[in-house]
Amino acid sequence: MPEGLQRRVFLKLAGIAGISLAATPALTRMAQAAARGKIANQVSTPANDYWNVWTQAFNRAATALDLDAQELFHQNDTARQLSQVRSLPANGASMLIGCVNPAGSLPMVAKYCQENRIHYVPSWEAPAWFTPPDVGDYFVSFVTPNSVEGAYEVAKALFDSVGGEGKIVHIAGLATPTDTYRTAGLMQAAKEYPGIEIVGGLRADWDRQKARDVMLSMITAHPDMKGVFAQNDNMALGVISVLRERGLADIKVSGVDGLPEGLQEVAKGEHMVATHTSLPPYGAGFTTVLAFDAMNGWKPTLGERLLFTGSALATPDNAGGIAAAIYGEGDDPFDWALMSRTLNPDKWDPQNKITAIDPEVFWGPFPDNRDQLNPAYKGAAAAGVFADVDALYAEHYKTGPVKS
Repeated sequence: MPEGLQRRVFLKLAGIAGISLAATPALTRMAQAAARGKIANQVSTPANDYWNVWTQAFNRAATALDLDAQELFHQNDTARQLSQVRSLPANGASMLIGCVNPAGSLPMVAKYCQENRIHYVPSWEAPAWFTPPDVGDYFVSFVTPNSVEGAYEVAKALFDSVGGEGKIVHIAGLATPTDTYRTAGLMQAAKEYPGIEIVGGLRADWDRQKARDVMLSMITAHPDMKGVFAQNDNMALGVISVLRERGLADIKVSGVDGLPEGLQEVAKGEHMVATHTSLPPYGAGFTTVLAFDAMNGWKPTLGERLLFTGSALATPDNAGGIAAAIYGEGDDPFDWALMSRTLNPDKWDPQNKITAIDPEVFWGPFPDNRDQLNPAYKGAAAAGVFADVDALYAEHYKTGPVKS
């Protein structure tokens, strides 16, 4: 029998089932498929701190599952993105994770993966009302943190840090659905603070240097600002560098993503008062596990084909602990094999809060084309489809670095 995961999966599942090796052709086929597996991760660029952290975790998860790994970086170039995807069959890849940009590229990528039997689990960006059932079984699931909730919680922490009054400069990212959701969370929080005035709104495209340029213009336009809401940590760090250069010690800053450097800044308790960690290592590993399980025969229910992954608000009180738990030295904070439904059919543990996405709610901010939602979702909420998924994952969520 071949070495590696084939043997481990085969023996483990045979032992769990209590049956002999001679009577397990289905398990043998699954193990062989896993042994042959190659998974690709396609994101914008490793120069972006978020995607750098994500890609490192992807490689760790692939190694833990004995998968061959391939890194693809599309540089936010649509033609390059599609060309890379079309090369996957020739390179032997049977799974793909990552994030498209723009969101409108997703249907083309998903349909190509369906036609070529590549199990696809994208994250973050998707066009409104486009769902996995529109494509087929090889579009396994779409996975994203809840960006509205994360931005809302961070914004409230920022507003509280300035006493609930004053101008807050808003620095947006790329024009993507995620950016729209984060803006919605900011504005939702602002409605609860009548003394807060949101100004700015210029884009810095998730980029640290561009955020510096925007911040320099905002200092001139709004010298009386009390704080800055940056749509991600990378931009928040660019803002902080300007504030330090100018000696503007009283201006508070918040970010989103919970990158190592962002968490370190929050823990200092100086300029950066909060971030919301979307757990980028988790997003990379969880989607890798979903693709792996789908390749090995697991079929998600309708409610599992659109999923929110849990995230956590980081403030000066807990940022150091979160950083140590997620990015500290030592063993990987997540057990990717334990996360697998096929390796651990009874004791699988998602190691994070996972909830179903109701597309009617998720894409509510994008009312155009609502009638194009796949009819499979008609009446799903009333039938308990999403609530059942929430209960299932809550039942299996036993361990994890941010469980407390």
